Amino acid sequence: MTVLDVDGDRLHFIDEGSGTPVVFVHGSCGGARQWNGLASALRDDYRTICIDLFGAGRSQPWPIERQWRVEDDGRAIGAVLDWLAGPVHLVVHSGGGHFAYPVIRGRAARIVTITLFEPIYFHLLRQDGDALFDEPRAMSAHYREAVDAGEPEDAIRDFVDTWVGAGGWDAFPETTRTMMRSGAGRLYHEWLTPWLETPSRDDLRAQTIPALLIKGSRTLPSMHRLCDILARSLPDCRYHTIDGAGHMSPFTHVSEVAPLVRRHLAGAGGQTGSEMRSDDSI
Repeated sequence: MTVLDVDGDRLHFIDEGSGTPVVFVHGSCGGARQWNGLASALRDDYRTICIDLFGAGRSQPWPIERQWRVEDDGRAIGAVLDWLAGPVHLVVHSGGGHFAYPVIRGRAARIVTITLFEPIYFHLLRQDGDALFDEPRAMSAHYREAVDAGEPEDAIRDFVDTWVGAGGWDAFPETTRTMMRSGAGRLYHEWLTPWLETPSRDDLRAQTIPALLIKGSRTLPSMHRLCDILARSLPDCRYHTIDGAGHMSPFTHVSEVAPLVRRHLAGAGGQTGSEMRSDDSI
């Protein structure tokens, strides 16, 4: 266990293995231990750094009364990169794509590769006037309305069931539900992220970090559309669909995901986003 003080906020992460560091950033209501399977699959050759963002795991609690901004996670992830003081690979899931973007933009020279598991850059759909933006917009409104009505458990149950399928919340072990509840307060503020403006299409086109983009074949329609946009926009992007997986593919389909990530980290090529169809799978 490693703990840093970041401007008075406690930041915990799991640091194991040796070699070039791979920094893992979880999504909304997630935590460092979600990455155990994938990190273990890479640990023979890489040093794995799995972060508990503020409000998750053993890091600083983040009650709903405290305003959260994406820059808060930017300073957290940036502090880890400063502590490591060398090149890193970056692996992000879902909301982690937004949370890590200040670092992706500001410290690109430090990042060797980036692996994106369904990053929620939903604002790109809004900017396109795409009707599928109604999907995340409705999720956001429903979550915040339920919390405002004093029904936080219903809010997070519906949030989880939307992403993983009906009954998903009730099927989780209590340890997982406890982990997710700890992030429910800051999720109230995160759910404004569909209206963020960055990264723009121009930002993505200018991003020279080699990228691996992975989605599940059973993810949400809005995410299918969004990943197709990302694959066309990123200039150096390998794009894969994991057959039978949903939004949680890095945790539920480690045996399919790990070889793709390992090959990407090692610098092996593959089809670029412009060469691979959106329905291609491994």
